[in-house]
Amino acid sequence: MADNHKCCGAPKDPLQQVRDLYTALAQQPERDFGWGKGKTNARSLGYDPAWLEALPESVWESAAAVGNPFALGSLKPGEVIVDIGCGAGADLCIAARLVGESGRAIGLDLTPAMVAKAHDNARRAGMNNVTVHEADITALPLPDACADVVISNGAINLAADKARVFQEIYRILRPGGRLQFADMVRGSAPEAEAAGCGSWADCVAGTVAPERYLALLQTAGFRDALLVAWTGYRTAANTEGATFRAVKPERQPLNNSK
Repeated sequence: MADNHKCCGAPKDPLQQVRDLYTALAQQPERDFGWGKGKTNARSLGYDPAWLEALPESVWESAAAVGNPFALGSLKPGEVIVDIGCGAGADLCIAARLVGESGRAIGLDLTPAMVAKAHDNARRAGMNNVTVHEADITALPLPDACADVVISNGAINLAADKARVFQEIYRILRPGGRLQFADMVRGSAPEAEAAGCGSWADCVAGTVAPERYLALLQTAGFRDALLVAWTGYRTAANTEGATFRAVKPERQPLNNSK
């Protein structure tokens, strides 16, 4: 695994840890990484069986969903969806199916091998309304107010500057746009305070308490931020998957400089 730093010490180059681990997941999906992936995992998280059957096997083999962002709100034909940390493109392809040819699904990921696989998976799935970019999620290469919905699945915890991630998501959402994401957070058990120990790339060292996410969302300008559900997905004894949603206000508050 990618855990190559001392427990409770400073993470050793977290971005490189992420690239190394997810390159391995893209190129060697048959490996046991110690956490759920693939169709079986997606099924357990409540993904629509029709999606599991309609998309090619290659779409699912490197998918490591920690929750189901599509359970947080419907996507409508013609909408523009941005998937932050899209990985091999499973959620990206689902989003593309839901918004149809009149809509667009845009994926962004830090790992070149995942970007290449997402491109290939979209092609295999016959999705002509998909684009994928290699990008750091703290600096999205997209214009202001270009997206109707932003989704993410197990990626935001991997960023060191989570406040910046939410600021960027807020920036690219149109007024009234929705954020629907699943992520790993520190669990409610007493031992969860040790979540700083362990691998950054395995969604352990970078996790924060769910209350921290809600506070960051509010600071970024979002309204109606809510922890919707715990998903039961775990990467360690002290972390658990959770789903969140929030809305960018239709009108920007006068005292909000964003």
